[in-house]
Amino acid sequence: MKRCLAPRPGERILEVGAGNGYFSTAIAECLGPDGLLVASDPSVDQLSGLEADSTHGNIRVVPASADVLDIPFSGFDAVWSRGAIHHVTDKTSAFTRFSALARPGGRLVIADIFAGTPLARYFDGFIARSCSTGHEVAFLSHEFAESLCALTGWGQPTFDEVITPWEFRNREDIGRFLQLLFSAKPDYSAEDCLAAADHYLSVSETASGWALMWPMTVMTAIRPTHG
Repeated sequence: MKRCLAPRPGERILEVGAGNGYFSTAIAECLGPDGLLVASDPSVDQLSGLEADSTHGNIRVVPASADVLDIPFSGFDAVWSRGAIHHVTDKTSAFTRFSALARPGGRLVIADIFAGTPLARYFDGFIARSCSTGHEVAFLSHEFAESLCALTGWGQPTFDEVITPWEFRNREDIGRFLQLLFSAKPDYSAEDCLAAADHYLSVSETASGWALMWPMTVMTAIRPTHG
């Protein structure tokens, strides 16, 4: 987040799909007392207490979905979202709202699963059949993201592939972790979950244990200052 979004002291940043607020606190720390982070999510149950607990008192939580974002804030220096956009049905409306809420020269930074990547194949090929809560999502492609940016007031986006190692003490722990993380159906064991990760992604031994390599795509676009 710090490398791709690069939040600076005093900036105003909108976080879309804040989830449990994991990134919210870190972003707000970077912004300092003169900055503002607006953390939005359709359900803010997990974000209760985030405003009161913020070190600088610079977080505001708003219940809003990405494709509506009817919020009493604007003029953002950046819009940030991680792992949420593939859940958004109307991506054109979402990108339009992002543009309307960003200042000219503001940046859009989306870290997510993109179509055609190993992570997309893992979700479509295994999570879709094993997850007890379902898997009705739509992954962005580079081409559609470029068109969305052109249609909604953003400049030409760039894409970076970022691989994060999720580290574990034992190889078997990876399967148990994935089994819990994606609420696997009873007939899918931890061993099944580990085998799928091995097949679609990469599980490798490290000096201190084992690592599951988690690849995501980071898209960055700038709202033009004119035109």
